[in-house]
Amino acid sequence: MIRDLKFDNLRGLAIILVVLGHFIASCYNYLTFDVIRTAVFLFHMPLFIFISGYFSKIAPDTNVKALKNVFIPFLVFNTLWILSVFLINGNLSRTMYIIPGYGLWYLLSLFFWRTFLPAADRIRYVFWFSILLALFIGTIDFTENLLAISRTLCFFPVFLFGYYFKDLKEKFTFNKYLSAGVFVTLIASATLLFMPKTIEILMLRASYVNTHMGNMEGIVLRLIILFLGIVSCILLFNIMTSKKTFLTKMGQNSLSIYVLHLYFVTYLPELIRYLGFNFVFKSYILSIIYVVLGTTFVLYILSRDVVTRSVNTLNGFVVKILIKDDSQNKNALIISLKEISRSLIKKLDLNFIYKK
Repeated sequence: MIRDLKFDNLRGLAIILVVLGHFIASCYNYLTFDVIRTAVFLFHMPLFIFISGYFSKIAPDTNVKALKNVFIPFLVFNTLWILSVFLINGNLSRTMYIIPGYGLWYLLSLFFWRTFLPAADRIRYVFWFSILLALFIGTIDFTENLLAISRTLCFFPVFLFGYYFKDLKEKFTFNKYLSAGVFVTLIASATLLFMPKTIEILMLRASYVNTHMGNMEGIVLRLIILFLGIVSCILLFNIMTSKKTFLTKMGQNSLSIYVLHLYFVTYLPELIRYLGFNFVFKSYILSIIYVVLGTTFVLYILSRDVVTRSVNTLNGFVVKILIKDDSQNKNALIISLKEISRSLIKKLDLNFIYKK
């Protein structure tokens, strides 16, 4: 398979920002960190979702592939997350699969998006309907992160835009320097707009009420967030190079980085505090060093091919256990047809053409 290095680089950029954002979240709320985190949250997950939509296809086996490649990895790593929490804290949540483990909502949402895509593609104006649904779901106050419903619906327009972008990218091709200038200006302005707000608004997982907004204010801000996410994807597509860079390998191994970095950003701070080095997080300079070194170390280790092979082997093992092999189904069908034909031939007393 010939890889598109531009999208590998974009995926690599997205996974770096995901890891960076999570490491920053583990530190105290310094102003610099708040600014960076707000800026990152404006476009890092939209970029991931846009790329997922771009590489999604509609085929007879779409649902089966979504089950094998997305839902089973979700089950595997959600189970591992549940076990890790149990081993460390001794707690087992009653909603352990209904509410996805830390950061794993994306896999569950991706499964829903790809499963529903063949039906969605048949709906006229589905992109605009998806935006209306994303705005409306914020008016409903339900259990936060339940089956990742809110994020699934809110980010669905970004996924759809990525899917349709294959046929639209020539219309959205601009000068990369102009795109870079517009991108920086847009993100800087939006960061100033959302800095006074809670970061929860950008996560799109809570209702307007739970983020301390009225419905009208919430709808307007959510519409701005969706617009920023989609426009940022277009601009980054024009900015990113198609040559091999340090981002390429991270993009190619992004799944293993995504599902495994969660353990580092969660338990590394606890280990540091347990060892008596809590002063690291109380110092602005040491916190910066921790975030930079932690992000660099995790990205380097988890982007190794051997880690990706191990993750794929684990997923493949579970797939073999849970999913029937297509070749076995075909062989069983052929054997059944042969048995039926033999039975018919015997009943019709056509033994002169029947060979054992």
